[in-house]
Amino acid sequence: MKYDYHIIVIGAGSGGLVVASGAASLGAKVALIEAEKMGGDCLNAGCVPSKTFLKSAHIAKSIQEAQKYGLAADLKEINLAAVMGRVEKVIGEIAPHDSRERYEGLGVKVIFGAGELQDKHTVKIGDETITGKYIVIATGSEPAVPPIPGLDEVDYQTNRTIFHLKELPRHLMVLGSGPIGLELGQGFRHLGSQVTIMNRSPGLFKKDDPEVGPLMEEQLRNDGIELLLGVKYRIITQDKDGISVEIEQEGKRRVITGDQLLVSTGRLPASKNLGLDRVGVRVNEKGYIITDNKLRTSVKNIYACGDVIGTYQFTHMAGYQAGIVIRNTIFKMGAKVDYSAVPWTTYTKPEVAHVGYTEPMARKAGIYKSSLKVDLREIDRAKAEDDRVGFLKLNLGKKRRIIGATLVGEKAGEMI
Repeated sequence: MKYDYHIIVIGAGSGGLVVASGAASLGAKVALIEAEKMGGDCLNAGCVPSKTFLKSAHIAKSIQEAQKYGLAADLKEINLAAVMGRVEKVIGEIAPHDSRERYEGLGVKVIFGAGELQDKHTVKIGDETITGKYIVIATGSEPAVPPIPGLDEVDYQTNRTIFHLKELPRHLMVLGSGPIGLELGQGFRHLGSQVTIMNRSPGLFKKDDPEVGPLMEEQLRNDGIELLLGVKYRIITQDKDGISVEIEQEGKRRVITGDQLLVSTGRLPASKNLGLDRVGVRVNEKGYIITDNKLRTSVKNIYACGDVIGTYQFTHMAGYQAGIVIRNTIFKMGAKVDYSAVPWTTYTKPEVAHVGYTEPMARKAGIYKSSLKVDLREIDRAKAEDDRVGFLKLNLGKKRRIIGATLVGEKAGEMI
């Protein structure tokens, strides 16, 4: 059968862009379908805006601590509109790299609209229908909004809206203590907002080595952030005085009131309305597309990569998975994913970076032998730069081979 395209990619975020550009550069005829904005969450609501915002916030923190370095400096004004203006400017500078014009210049057919599978080789976009030998689903994820009574009736923020704020919140309340909640919560605290972070879980950094959570809890509290962990959300309301969150903690009820509420309680796959049921593409109970270790779905000519499969929801992992898809659709290499050395970083201050196996992961896999840990306060360079909060931990396997590492400190993301 002759198809319109060798590969149809649904979703122009990190994973979809890498598949489309890589396959096209190898001579494949590629169609790229995007329902919203080119660049996906990373460019428009994730990595780029958040790290741009955090740069301003961390500079503010450094100015506030200038006296530690023998300097007299005052932070006279916080102009959030100017901070967010810089965020928009940086997005605008990067956007051409992910633009329709660039990808069409690479030979990719870019189609804007919602793609829906009609059969295992056919995708419908509005009134247009196209066919492809392979289909790659890379539609990403979206903020998960929990079913808390009253939440759908208040004006809350998510990572997709918070970078549009023009006035600094007096009191920012954050639901969720994952990377988004901690990074943005601490960032607004450094800019001068009162910040309260709430979460159902009793601790922080559950995916990292166990030494990280207690250290970062202390650091965040030292920054003046109120951490309320192990809570139950009762009801959320809004009136002229602001937004109120009623919680229960250790059997006691309490109401916290602020002028802004950030909901950062995790992510959900953007897998609805794709026609997956129609063609037999299986998903798990949360809606994430199920793939094998070659990133094939239950329909063998349909692949999936990035956040929509739920495995390591990082931009760099979407790019890695996209490379696996290219090797298997273009070269028939039978390439398999290998997640034994996945790096990640949470861009708090200090940063928390990790690669490979955590100690609990290694113990569960039966490959853990021992660990080595060095506190930064013992390092001369850390003393010179006053980067004393943090540590390096190496997890060792057979023959004392390094199988994982965790690093907490300034620039930990670079050093890992």
